[in-house]
Amino acid sequence: MTDNSADDPSAPARVVAIEDKPFWDAIDEGHFVVAHCACGASYLRSQTCLQCRASADSLRWKPASGNATVRTFVVFDKPYHPYFAGRLPYVVGVVSLQEGPEMITNVIDCDVETLSIGQAVEIIIVERGGQKIHQAAVRSDP
Repeated sequence: MTDNSADDPSAPARVVAIEDKPFWDAIDEGHFVVAHCACGASYLRSQTCLQCRASADSLRWKPASGNATVRTFVVFDKPYHPYFAGRLPYVVGVVSLQEGPEMITNVIDCDVETLSIGQAVEIIIVERGGQKIHQAAVRSDP
């Protein structure tokens, strides 16, 4: 991947659904959080608990470890947005968080030839195009 430069096209804008707002507000503040229900279930959005049917208002947002494993991934070799043209190839994966939920994110700091399902990653918060986003960095200490 190449570094950003002044000539790069703008990064894609983030679109945030109302259910996702607490998660993204925390990301904007530099925190990675997960919503926990009293029954033990956890989520990345405000929603009715799928296990006990508790209301979304009863979920409590708490700091998350950021530890995860790669569940599946795809390596993109075509830029589906102009911003990514100089950043090929890039990886988009589904990662399983230690706390339970799964999320879609870019997997960075990896060799696309050796990336594997089950590989240990860590969720990090970075700035891209003036907004904070999450990414999964491959851990050197699985």
